[in-house]
Amino acid sequence: MNSPVARAETSSSVVHPPVVRSGESLTGSPIRFVGKETFVKLAAGSGSCPITILEDVSPAHHGPPLHAHEFEEFFYILSGEFLFEVDGNQVCTYPGDFVRAPANIPHVFQNTTDQAAKMLIVARPGGIEDYFAELAEKLMTDPKDVAGLNAISVHYGITILGSPMAARKA
Repeated sequence: MNSPVARAETSSSVVHPPVVRSGESLTGSPIRFVGKETFVKLAAGSGSCPITILEDVSPAHHGPPLHAHEFEEFFYILSGEFLFEVDGNQVCTYPGDFVRAPANIPHVFQNTTDQAAKMLIVARPGGIEDYFAELAEKLMTDPKDVAGLNAISVHYGITILGSPMAARKA
């Protein structure tokens, strides 16, 4: 008899094990792009849930450029401290805090500590992992490269609107 916990879910070409351990990613290794690491914990299309769940590891004082996209995003802070700006409103966040960025609303965040910080990111509907994989494949390393990022992001319903928070303060 097959136990529902012991078998892996499959959907198209995505195989999702019942447990994705700390330090593991469905992609085998973390996706590395614009100076950070992202571990895919649940990929869009896995099972019956059209979401993506990522563990994001942001280096000290790092964050993406100001952006908006057609999907909503949720952030749950695991460690460190982040400054978020959602629709022009800034808020400092700490472990255990939860932030929602609605679809099509400009948002940005930055790790405000001197060490790596972690958060879970949920995207609904999912698919953002494909965007991150393409950024990694094209060796996008500079989050201030708005034109370069927009050349890729347009295919994923993402618009880069400005520089990262750290660059705006400089």
